Amino acid sequence: MMSSPVRPDGRLPFSTKAGFGIGQVASQLFRDAPSLLLLFYLTNVVGIAPGIAGTAIFVPKVVFALVFDLGVGVASDRMAAYFPRRRWLLVGGISAPFAMLAVFAVPAGTTAFQVTWVVVTFSAYMAVYSAFSVPYLAQFSEMSADPVERTELMGWKHGFTGLGILLSSSAAPMLVSVLGADRKAHLITMGVIGLVCLLCLTIAWHFASRIPAPANPGKPFAVKDLPRAFTDRRFMILCLSAIVMTVAAGISYASFPFFVKYAMGLPQPFHHIGVMSAIMACAVMAATPLWVMVARRIGKTPTYVIAAAGHGLFTLVWGWFPQAPIEVAYVLAGLTAACNAGWGTIVLSLLSDSIAGARSDYGENRAGSYSAIWSVIEKAGIALGGTLVVGLILSLYGFDAGAARAGLPQSPASVAGIVMSFATVPGIAKLLAAAMIWRFVDEHPEHSGRSPRIAASKSAGRFNA
Repeated sequence: MMSSPVRPDGRLPFSTKAGFGIGQVASQLFRDAPSLLLLFYLTNVVGIAPGIAGTAIFVPKVVFALVFDLGVGVASDRMAAYFPRRRWLLVGGISAPFAMLAVFAVPAGTTAFQVTWVVVTFSAYMAVYSAFSVPYLAQFSEMSADPVERTELMGWKHGFTGLGILLSSSAAPMLVSVLGADRKAHLITMGVIGLVCLLCLTIAWHFASRIPAPANPGKPFAVKDLPRAFTDRRFMILCLSAIVMTVAAGISYASFPFFVKYAMGLPQPFHHIGVMSAIMACAVMAATPLWVMVARRIGKTPTYVIAAAGHGLFTLVWGWFPQAPIEVAYVLAGLTAACNAGWGTIVLSLLSDSIAGARSDYGENRAGSYSAIWSVIEKAGIALGGTLVVGLILSLYGFDAGAARAGLPQSPASVAGIVMSFATVPGIAKLLAAAMIWRFVDEHPEHSGRSPRIAASKSAGRFNA
């Protein structure tokens, strides 16, 4: 027998929050598994040149993802009355195993044929990703009218992010290694990941049926209305801070293996990356509910600032002491991940508040459109930081790819560039994002622990809660 969708106090039961939140595992797997495995697979197993393989991945991941995200976002708003957002989760879940396998099932043939295969199948992959990830994020803003509860909902979401990291960044590469690291090993691993995504999205779809529909969803956004999203200054400042954070995250993520091997001097980087990824995942899961409690006590804006600034500072410290004992690295990995849980949870809560504010202020249902723009920023920012920016920094500091292939050490200048890429640039960027929120998002005392209704203050030039 299905439980009541709400408790007597008007709040959603924990089972519904947890059941819907588990869908985030699928989002994390879709985002991280190809980022970690696909380029290595295409170059080292299939035999495609790195530059060509990277381009084949980059175009669908950025260009096509933008089109898919915005299209799904607007469609999910306009179709919400007769095709509820929860159904998009089922579409994504059923498609997930096929999308995962297709990208890695590159047949034998000419390089041009193989590259075409990757572009086509990875474009389909990104379409499946958009089909469930954008409506999934949008539905969080519609689950509760209480901004405090929306923070708790984002806490559940971000807590399951830790489980997704554990599976994608630790378990998946270990399974590939155990199975022999060949084509068959990658296909089996991606098939397993696809089935996990199907399971998680089906569970989320089931529990989404217990979520009451919003009482006043508002008029849906159209494609022609998308530019007006950036006239909402509360949404715009969140987007600007997200751009800074996601580009920084992409730079740091892509530089991680280089930092571990050359700056930390560890000859088998992927073993230590697996261990540190597991530590990070556990730290995210453990710290997320603590940040929710902090936000309830001191407000969302101060909580974001503390977490983002802490993330930046711990990243800088790690770059200052790369030769410290490995135990120190493990501690720093846990601390940076714990801070990541804080700002990641709170910025999504601020986003849901912004969507709710738009519904109240403008009478429009912008949930799908705002979530689509947010998803584009995340995907494009991580891809930009993890490809173009990292490549530029390493090239400027003289990273020698020939020496890397031959197993030779890098020059001191090159190692300095790796530290700059992994720690210095991302660390400063995260401090900048914290300063942006501190400067432009102001919670009034009566809203402490509640949603910042970020409106422009003409006299002070701030965004007031």
